[in-house]
Amino acid sequence: MSKKTVFVCVQRDLTHPVNFALREFEGMLNVRYVDNTKQLGAALAEVTEGCTIILDSLIGDESTIGFAKTLKNEKPALKILLIVSSGTAKEDIVALIQSKVVNGVLMRPFTAEQMSDNIYKLCGFQKKEVPWYMQTGFK
Repeated sequence: MSKKTVFVCVQRDLTHPVNFALREFEGMLNVRYVDNTKQLGAALAEVTEGCTIILDSLIGDESTIGFAKTLKNEKPALKILLIVSSGTAKEDIVALIQSKVVNGVLMRPFTAEQMSDNIYKLCGFQKKEVPWYMQTGFK
């Protein structure tokens, strides 16, 4: 099975929680972190097949919602998981979901389980019975 590519473009305060949640998928995902939408656009220009993007609704002071719409128009096979903060208007979120620009939405704050559930769904993986962060090794 080939690894699926996931691009992560989030604010610095989310890098660690996202990385923690994605540990469950070691060996299954090729995770690439980028700092801004410009870097993400350049990285996606090299990609020929479908992949998943974890995108923060705000990068710095810039809203990424328009960028997400442009990406989806250019590459309809992309799957986008949008992480939204409380400052994002509910109407914008509903419009993105209804227009199928995003394939999933996570509200801040989120848990590792919520993130992994979305990755299972977006990447088409079969969910494990017990996630890695709950395994004790005891039988």
